[in-house]
Amino acid sequence: MIQEKLQQLGLSENEILVYLCVLENANIAPSRIAKKTGLSRPTVYVIGKKLAELELILEETGQTGLHFLALSPEMILRDAEKKEREAKENLSIAKSLLPELTLLPKSQGYSVPKVRFIKEAQINDYLYNKAADWNKSALERDKTWWGVQDSSLVKHYGQWLAWYWKQTNPAIQTKMFTNEKEEGHSFDGQTLSRRQIKYWKKQEHIRTTQLVFGDYVIIFNTFSKPHSLFEIHDAVTAEGLRQVFKGIWETL
Repeated sequence: MIQEKLQQLGLSENEILVYLCVLENANIAPSRIAKKTGLSRPTVYVIGKKLAELELILEETGQTGLHFLALSPEMILRDAEKKEREAKENLSIAKSLLPELTLLPKSQGYSVPKVRFIKEAQINDYLYNKAADWNKSALERDKTWWGVQDSSLVKHYGQWLAWYWKQTNPAIQTKMFTNEKEEGHSFDGQTLSRRQIKYWKKQEHIRTTQLVFGDYVIIFNTFSKPHSLFEIHDAVTAEGLRQVFKGIWETL
């Protein structure tokens, strides 16, 4: 019965053996505990130190070496009461923190970016399969594709663009800039009012499409073969780049 209750308090079978042996003898050396319990000396030393840390017994080093001293069994009750007080204090602190933590923007939380590289042969399927995830994330943010577009995107993936704008949530819009017209290529939905394009007047050519949508950053090479797509899923990175594109958009 005693062993079962001590186990409920978190003590292992060997810890119970050592603890009861100390209680029965009041003051005992580890070597004698080893003989009485059948445990090895190293095991008794380790367990004795742990029981001392739990304030169930005392360690005393004298002329005859290390001894373990029994404490009143009431120490178990005091230890349980101490843990209960600490648990209540921690619960109180957690409750007081919850409202403040809830107010923090999601983008301020630590995150490990998830990066994917998609080869040309896989891009088309990936675009169709991933659209729902991108949309879901964006609808939780500002519902806008921000970024810079290489016009060759329309040339090579116009069919996907037509499909996307035909079925996508009507709240979603585009605010992107480019320095080239879309090379005479077109797709259904290209002239939608919510698909806004501004033209960069500088002479440098834009050769990579870079987009921010929800918590995703998408870097799309469609200008040269082989095509490739990098996807970074990270709220912090996406939010930082979104603010950059917003600033550029407002100055054009």
